[in-house]
Amino acid sequence: MNRKRLLLIAVLLITISLTLVYLYTRVQEVAKPSWLRLGTYLTYEQLFAWTGHNQTEYMTWNITKLTDNFADLHVTSHGVNVTEGDVVITLGEANWTINVVTREIVNSSDPNYIGERCPFWIETSVAIGSTVDILYGINTISKSEQINVLGQQRDCWVVEYNWTTAILKRWYDKSSGIVLKIHVILYRQDITIEITETVVSTNVDLRAQSSVDLTLHAQIPSLYFPFPTGYKEVW
Repeated sequence: MNRKRLLLIAVLLITISLTLVYLYTRVQEVAKPSWLRLGTYLTYEQLFAWTGHNQTEYMTWNITKLTDNFADLHVTSHGVNVTEGDVVITLGEANWTINVVTREIVNSSDPNYIGERCPFWIETSVAIGSTVDILYGINTISKSEQINVLGQQRDCWVVEYNWTTAILKRWYDKSSGIVLKIHVILYRQDITIEITETVVSTNVDLRAQSSVDLTLHAQIPSLYFPFPTGYKEVW
């Protein structure tokens, strides 16, 4: 093989390698949410209701640090504790470091969260039947619905979970991937507790998010998993 041919092969290999690196970088960039910024936050009104009682609290998550493909996220949320028939609304906090490309929680103030997928947003390249992996397990998008939040109609993907002790339904904005509404029914010691969480404040400009509505329909059956161990009532 002459020197010219070897040189051409070397140039070709280098070109292919550089192209693959470029494509990988582009895929990584595309996978990052376009709205993700330092200081991004969402606040949800949490309405708790059970027999003869109701209580309003708030859940907030915000980005406190953003470096390359990793973001530090601080969460404050309210959960439910039932002891001998008494319902007590409790405050919980968590600090996560998230790989924003995969949504994997790689570090956490509570080790029970490590390795799970962040539940506050999903990928936008999905459709009915697409598989979704969040904190509460792997499932598929069951349907599409419109909801009214922040004074506007938003098209959302719906993800639903059913366990013997709880029912969970989440509405993810099609354009941004962000969860905009959550509905939970808990069954605790013969008491049924209903929780409705709706976003009431954010610095994300939802109207600026481009619409995504793919026609891909993955034929994958739904998978249901029990709640993960530890404190994970970060709905």
